[in-house]
Amino acid sequence: MTSRRQHLSWSRVTIVALGAGVLQLSFLAVANAEEDSATETAAARALAVDGLKLAQAGKCEDAIPKLERAEKLHHSPIVLSRLGECQVSEGKLVEGTEMLRKVLREPLPANPSPALSKAYERAQTVLDAAKPKISGLTISIVVPPGAELHLAVDGVAVASTLLDTELPADPGDHVVEASAPGYLKATSRLTLGSADKKNITLRLEADPNAQAPTPASAALDASPTPAAQPAPRNPVATAVVAPVLPPASPSHAAAYVSWSVGLAGVGVGTAFGLMTLKDKHDLNGQCPDNTCPKSSGGAVDSAKRNGNISNIAFGVGGVGLLLGTVLYFSIGGSSAETHAATAPAPGFAGLSHARAMIGPGSVQLAAEF
Repeated sequence: MTSRRQHLSWSRVTIVALGAGVLQLSFLAVANAEEDSATETAAARALAVDGLKLAQAGKCEDAIPKLERAEKLHHSPIVLSRLGECQVSEGKLVEGTEMLRKVLREPLPANPSPALSKAYERAQTVLDAAKPKISGLTISIVVPPGAELHLAVDGVAVASTLLDTELPADPGDHVVEASAPGYLKATSRLTLGSADKKNITLRLEADPNAQAPTPASAALDASPTPAAQPAPRNPVATAVVAPVLPPASPSHAAAYVSWSVGLAGVGVGTAFGLMTLKDKHDLNGQCPDNTCPKSSGGAVDSAKRNGNISNIAFGVGGVGLLLGTVLYFSIGGSSAETHAATAPAPGFAGLSHARAMIGPGSVQLAAEF
């Protein structure tokens, strides 16, 4: 009789706690309803209530989908805590413990309800019991440098940066797959026990059928051949004829720069030459018989300076134009144009190298034949 009364008493406690949890879910839904529609709020509440009832009855397999959908619509520590518990009970220790950790990282409000306090206590208890059971898996892969590696565990992609690092894993059967373009897929199946630690190493081998046929081999394939034989496991490497690339066009940037300098020099020389002619015309009236008075000394010096600058500028301009012409006709862009590019241009037959030398008051052009 006493046992029956205790059972009824615990049932009432469970119902009261569940009712308080549903009530708190209603308050949370109202608080979050400002940003969501009334339809979503009602749907989330209904999913949460159904999921909590199923979890309370021990039907976690049916409760998980409802709790997941309710949590996506409206976050609730009570729903997330029970979802984490169900994941752990279904053997998904890694996913479940992460959910429980997320619940425990959220601070309790100042005056938490009994249902919320109970959810935090259960989350801590389940987490402490599940952590020692999580297994560890370390994966190593032998792959050539530069290969585009793809790694997956149980069909879920894993970042290659986690290689040679212990990954938390659920106890049970697992499939590890590694692949890369141009290589055969490597697969390993293993079983982890509770708190088991294992290391596996996969090796990627080159796929003999991955290389595209070359033009030469394609022409051979067009002719009749005997029945194809299976490719050997380690075929002997054969020489591959690289396609001939189209010749690159020559770059005449240096010639254009030289021509620009030459044109600038001619322009400067012309300007200063005109200034020199003007100075000379002015001095003709001041210097009879080519004898100038001392008062005309400044004008004489200016005329000489302008004349020197004009001569130098014309010299630089001439060298620039000549050198640009030589560079334009002597620089080639590819081996297919070597003969045409290195042949001397008309008017410069036999010229193999040219260089300009500029010094104070002089400009020289040196060439080798």
